[in-house]
Amino acid sequence: MQVRVVKKKTVKTMEIEQPAGIGDARPQPQFVSDAIADLLGALGYEYVTLNPGSSFRGLHDSLVNYHRNRTPKVLLCSHEEIGVAFAHGYAKAAQRPGLAICHNLVGLMHASMAVYDAWCDRTPLLILGGAGPADPNWRRWIDFTHSANTQGELVRAFVKWEDEPATPAAAISSIIRGHRIAITPPCGPVYIALDKILQETALSGALPIPDVNLPRYAAPAPICADTQAVAQAAEALLGARMPVIAAGSLSYDPRATPLLVALVEAVGGAYVDHMNHVSFPSTHPQNLNGDPRVLGEADVVLAIDVLDVPDLVGLYGDEEGRRPAKESEVAVIDLSLNDFAFRSWSHVGGEISPADIRLLADPIAGMGQLIEALKARAQDRAMAARVQSRAAEIGARHRALRARQQEEAAVRAKEANVSRARLVDMVWEAVRGRDCVLSGRSIKGWPEGVWDFKGVGEFLGANVGGGIGYGPGAAVGAALATHEQRKFPVVILGDGDMVMSAGAVWTAVHYKIPLLAIIDNNRSFMNDEEHQRKMARHRERPLENAWIGTAMFDPEVDFATVSRGFGTWARGPIETAKELATALREAVAEVEKGGVAVIDVRTVRPW
Repeated sequence: MQVRVVKKKTVKTMEIEQPAGIGDARPQPQFVSDAIADLLGALGYEYVTLNPGSSFRGLHDSLVNYHRNRTPKVLLCSHEEIGVAFAHGYAKAAQRPGLAICHNLVGLMHASMAVYDAWCDRTPLLILGGAGPADPNWRRWIDFTHSANTQGELVRAFVKWEDEPATPAAAISSIIRGHRIAITPPCGPVYIALDKILQETALSGALPIPDVNLPRYAAPAPICADTQAVAQAAEALLGARMPVIAAGSLSYDPRATPLLVALVEAVGGAYVDHMNHVSFPSTHPQNLNGDPRVLGEADVVLAIDVLDVPDLVGLYGDEEGRRPAKESEVAVIDLSLNDFAFRSWSHVGGEISPADIRLLADPIAGMGQLIEALKARAQDRAMAARVQSRAAEIGARHRALRARQQEEAAVRAKEANVSRARLVDMVWEAVRGRDCVLSGRSIKGWPEGVWDFKGVGEFLGANVGGGIGYGPGAAVGAALATHEQRKFPVVILGDGDMVMSAGAVWTAVHYKIPLLAIIDNNRSFMNDEEHQRKMARHRERPLENAWIGTAMFDPEVDFATVSRGFGTWARGPIETAKELATALREAVAEVEKGGVAVIDVRTVRPW
């Protein structure tokens, strides 16, 4: 048994600007935006990300000069997409809703991709927008260009709720309601547009703000599954020849890990992660991540909080339009709140779930119900023996799988240059022994069995909406929460992600948010380069032209120089494993001192 050494370090307080010329005593709210600032603090928002704009100048002033830049503290971002991605990453790592403000239409248009990512990832965000003025007597010429009837219509299709309150009391009510909707599972972003003149309206008397800590304003209790369906699911899992349990994000809630472990052990089945999530301990003997055959061998699959169940069980066709000859014969149990989450505009989540047993429940609550049902059946000695035998067979398979993966890593260790898999090997070696949170990783080329994840919350998933540019902002937001938790923040970013949102690192440096960022730089939008090669091969055309319009050469982007321009410690471009080993040692030391470190690694292109 390996002993995990956790290195202790003193956590430095991040630097937040302190307003000048203001006394300690805060006066009574004088404007509607003052009352809104009070409400946001009462709701527990510690930070608010923004890129400034005149449409919310009243609220901006209230946050700084009335609320003393405290709860929420203002964090400046260089782009609205970065600001919303920051709030998204922070919410996942901190396990609390994120808060962002966008400047009228133009800011919301910039932010819309990040809003969609949060919607697909079911992450609670309260997004406020400056709007109007609705009254044309107060509009400048630019206000006509930057305002619209029902501004939230721009993102209505991918938020849980949106509103545009018209009065001071309506604004207070709307924010309280929006907050509760955002944090009620399945969670998601909400958008509320606040008219510019409404924010700046002087209060003639008190604007009542209810006690938002009362139970009536809290999220409802978790939804539990039908007890008869739970019993059916337990019987199906215990009676299976090869049960496989798969999980999605589980809302990135660390409380899910012990329940998931108990459930997998009670079933005696195999476990696999799905859709670039990590929810189960890597070293657990029933973890078969990286085994390409296991799902094909399953006769019962339990999908827990899996966004796209048809994808999990292999019901989709290939790029040629070929679909499976018949529906999978595997019995599917779907434990999720998926049926409450979908909207008609986006097809996120895929086709209808092929569930034979549907457990419509909060995943954590539903797992607890299933565990109790399985424990009740464990009194049957024959059944208990069957579970133990099955778990032993899977454990042997796990050991063989991990041994093979370690052999592959040993071969990679001899590489002079840095492949994408070798990059992961070396980053893990540099940070192991620390309590790490990995906020992003390259999906392709990820070698299973190398990074030792302990469970939910140690990896924060990808941009579920598929928008490139999510990574840097989300990584900085996650790093803020990770730093407050006294953990070590690290991210592996693609070069496409970084070139779109490199300005996020300025926010990290400015507010002294430690972060280790590794750029997996293959000098291309490689996914599309692969698609161009597929097209050329299918049409019998030259493969060597696939780089045109996809690769970033002549000049190749020097991300280390770019990052130093934003104030980070940086090394690169690095092309050899020897150089990378040195840079990683120096970078880890820099982050442990409280710095932001960026390493630009020129990974080996596949052709």
